[in-house]
Amino acid sequence: MSRSIWIGLLIAASSVRAMPPNPFQPQISPCEKLAEQLAGWALQGVVSSSTTSTALMLSPQGTWKRIKAGSELFPGVHIESVGAGFVAAKLVSVCQPSSYRWDIKGTTYAMDSSIASGARSTIHKPGR
Repeated sequence: MSRSIWIGLLIAASSVRAMPPNPFQPQISPCEKLAEQLAGWALQGVVSSSTTSTALMLSPQGTWKRIKAGSELFPGVHIESVGAGFVAAKLVSVCQPSSYRWDIKGTTYAMDSSIASGARSTIHKPGR
């Protein structure tokens, strides 16, 4: 009797896995999800010294994070460089483009002007 119950549960579980996804929900690829995550981060400022630069970034959840070259923003996003007004990241995935860049738009040294944060992605091809 218990053997037939296990077989019935196995058949029910395999049929649930074989069901197609809900057609009424939009299907998001992993690359689209990663791009959405990256776009949610905002570069707020960069502090530079003679030896290193540190960026201050705001997460989509509203938490602040200090970023330096060689660190990870989150798993799969390796920070390549931090410079005057920008942060460049290398994506560890099969998604294209394979790099992402945040820029501070506006006047770099104008403390009284409003500075807007923007992001753009570029395709990084080796050898160029």
